Amino acid sequence: GVAGLGELQSKLTSAEASKAPQERASALIALARLCLQVNETSDAEGYALSALLLFKELGLGALQNAKNFQGKLGTVMTLSPEESAKRDTALRPLREKLLTFREIGLPEGEIAMLLQAAETQLNLGKPEAASILVQEAERVVAREGGAQELQEKVLGPSKLILAKVDLARKAPRALEHALAAAQAFEAAKAPEKVAMAQVAVAEAYSLQQVWAKALEAANKASEKFKSTGDKTGEALALLATAKAQQGQGDREKALQSARAALLLAHRDSSSSALTDKARQLCADLRPRQVAAKVESQPLGVTRPLDHCVPGVSGPGSLPSKPFLGAQRMVGTQETKRLSGLVCVVTGASRGIGKGIAQSLAEAGGIVYVTGRSSPGKETDIILMGTVDETAATFGKMGGTGVAVHVDHAQDEQNMAMVKMIADTHGRLDICVNSAFYIPKPDMIFFSTPIWNQPMRFLNEQTSVGGLNHIGLTVGMLPYLRRGRGVVINVSSWGSQMNIPVFPMSYYCNKATFDRSMAALSEKVRNYGIYVLTIWPGSVKSERSIMGAKRSAARLIDLETVRFTGNAIVQLGSLSPDTLRVYSSKHRVLSSADVLGWEVDGYCHQGDLHTFSTGGRS
Repeated sequence: GVAGLGELQSKLTSAEASKAPQERASALIALARLCLQVNETSDAEGYALSALLLFKELGLGALQNAKNFQGKLGTVMTLSPEESAKRDTALRPLREKLLTFREIGLPEGEIAMLLQAAETQLNLGKPEAASILVQEAERVVAREGGAQELQEKVLGPSKLILAKVDLARKAPRALEHALAAAQAFEAAKAPEKVAMAQVAVAEAYSLQQVWAKALEAANKASEKFKSTGDKTGEALALLATAKAQQGQGDREKALQSARAALLLAHRDSSSSALTDKARQLCADLRPRQVAAKVESQPLGVTRPLDHCVPGVSGPGSLPSKPFLGAQRMVGTQETKRLSGLVCVVTGASRGIGKGIAQSLAEAGGIVYVTGRSSPGKETDIILMGTVDETAATFGKMGGTGVAVHVDHAQDEQNMAMVKMIADTHGRLDICVNSAFYIPKPDMIFFSTPIWNQPMRFLNEQTSVGGLNHIGLTVGMLPYLRRGRGVVINVSSWGSQMNIPVFPMSYYCNKATFDRSMAALSEKVRNYGIYVLTIWPGSVKSERSIMGAKRSAARLIDLETVRFTGNAIVQLGSLSPDTLRVYSSKHRVLSSADVLGWEVDGYCHQGDLHTFSTGGRS
């Protein structure tokens, strides 16, 4: 017990302090023997190896102590080349451990290692290797003179393993070995092992179709497992009970037992094979509905006729049956490409964000649109537009819209958005980062020379349109992994080259956005999350139209706000393998390279940004 272990450890410590190697070796062997009694084979192996090293220092060992050998030499084995190869394969991983225990004269260690390895081979579906290892354990007992203590340790486990081997082979000797194992464990007063042997007895009786005795043995095993609190063993016993009940023809009770076994096995996460076995048995026992056989003569014909008889062989003679049919007249969301997918579009009060959200809704998605604007509190009194107005149009398009008022510059509001998606759906399929902030008033932002631009331009733009997007995306990662995992960042080629009309803070914002998302893409691609950046061309948004009116400019070859939205729908419906390629090789895409054709049939020119995007994807 614990007291004996503490006494031996104190003895080992005092032997080390007094530099008495023989006493130290004796204590190590005693500790190894004690660990074997409580099935701690790894600790026993460590103590045995330490003792062997001391033996070698003292010049002792099996060869030096041959005159003290008390057992008997094993009989010479005559094996065929095939049998010898199988024995060598089974013993090769254990050879060093077995020699360690043999050198220090501890056969209990050899037996424990062989039986443990036999159980492992049996669980791996190698009954022949398990049988060879059991035979080796019996040879160790014979080599030691057939000591009663060793025989008691070997008899029960070896018979149980042989019973399982015979059950795997469907051999008739399984019952004999299982009964012998149960008797040996009862003599050793090991209730848990007796229960395991009873399960083997029940399976052996089921193999011989002696269902009453199989059910009796399985019930005894189940009661013993319940008393010891072994859930895995109880699940095994219930499976044996279900098989016996199935053999007796009581499929309803058998299904109840199998379901109880499945519940116990499912709670034990380490027994996946047992869970699969219980699930398969439940599937076999579940009643199957057989379609009713319809026996009706075609067109009312009751006997073979060589000519048509009015009122007898015509359609009018068929018996009338009530008929009820239903046909969908409105609502087509489930027929769309992105039917039922949960989507988030940030910055969708107006402009390209609104167009993207409308395209996703038209494709059947459940679209959450975010922004600071609300009815009566528009963020731009000239351009107007709110997320409430955007979401209200989705129902007629075949999708579902939810307006969420969020200031993405505030981390607390971003995390509240994440929590709402988690609590409502538990997953996110498509996340479109489109929110962007232009400092007010517009004329100062667009026409101020660089040396007169205030620092707030840079701070305000990077806080909404740059760093906030990576923060929101990182918060959404657990739910993106459960969904389709598509992240689309609406950026601009202003991150790579100057666009004369925009100030420098715009370029810094877009460069921050692109590079941070490219770094995130490398980290999450292997977890089923695909981060892509899309560059629209010149977009015909409300702001562009207002600017053209102010400057009397002519708008030529502009993309509509729905064009990029349709491109994102195209990307969102791709397979995971294709998305993985895009997120690694073409992580920056141009809208015209993805789609090409405008909503009105106009074809935009692609390959305009091949220096950065890698060309048409």
